Amino acid sequence: MKILLIKLGALGDVINTFPLVVNLKKQRDVEIDWLVAPLSYPLVASHPCVDNAILFDRKRLKQSLPHALREIRKKKYDITLDLQRILKSSLFAQASRSVRRIGFNKERCKEQTWLFPFDRIPASDPQAHMLLQYFEFLAYMGVPEREVSWMIPRNQNNLPPGLPKNYIVLNIGASRAVKIWPPDHFAVLADLVEKKYNLQSVLTGGPDDLQLSKIICGKANADIVDLTGKTSIPQLVEVIAGAICVVTGDTGAMHLASALGTELVALFGPTNPRRTGPFYGSVIQKSELSCVPCNKRTCNDHLCMKAITAEDVFLELESLLRRIGTNQNSK
Repeated sequence: MKILLIKLGALGDVINTFPLVVNLKKQRDVEIDWLVAPLSYPLVASHPCVDNAILFDRKRLKQSLPHALREIRKKKYDITLDLQRILKSSLFAQASRSVRRIGFNKERCKEQTWLFPFDRIPASDPQAHMLLQYFEFLAYMGVPEREVSWMIPRNQNNLPPGLPKNYIVLNIGASRAVKIWPPDHFAVLADLVEKKYNLQSVLTGGPDDLQLSKIICGKANADIVDLTGKTSIPQLVEVIAGAICVVTGDTGAMHLASALGTELVALFGPTNPRRTGPFYGSVIQKSELSCVPCNKRTCNDHLCMKAITAEDVFLELESLLRRIGTNQNSK
């Protein structure tokens, strides 16, 4: 069976799709192609259950669109899965030479993509964890397996030099400003962790987070390793895999830590952790605030993230470190 999977999106979305692919690949004679965007391409291309990763880069539309269309029309797929549920992904699915096209039900579609003549999985809880929502495609296809396994590609040669032996990762950015924990709080947390546990903090984030890392490093007294804007996705995998713990907002790095089995504390404000939180890991959210979760993309005061104090996170970290047996003087 030849399957085309369309999940272009963000890193966390792609990571939540891996268990679906792992279970599909257990079926006999299944070949999986995946149409994906540049950020997640390295992970998808090296995943053991993906036979062919097809790159679509909207920033290079003139070159990338004809290439992607040629690739998806080379084969006559038995099934195309549109997990992205937006107009762009549905157009790609429609363009594929597929016998069947399967997408989400009307209530979970975006941009009126339910109008495309695809098979639709049955309606269910739209607030269920996205990994479990993707598993609904397995049920619709008659696949019995439901193993929660990510099989994240690993290569220790990707580990950046200069990392301490024992460290925690502070992943400081997010895709939207409303999901970012204040840099002052990160600085206080780094000081608390170093003072009590002698653990160094390693900052991770993208190029857009450099101003945040500058503030954190300027305000903290702790000895911080700043990798902000300096890691590729394969390098980030190894940094997170080697950490004692990760502290992060609602980000792709959070899902990566959960998938790798690294202990984590996830800080949530406007989004719903039941739906987009880590599949495994601790969550801190000030749910007593009347506006939480609002799911808004913008906010004037970011109160829900500011209300999570460094002390709140440190208490959760202490509980976690006691549980896994990390002692003081770990450096």
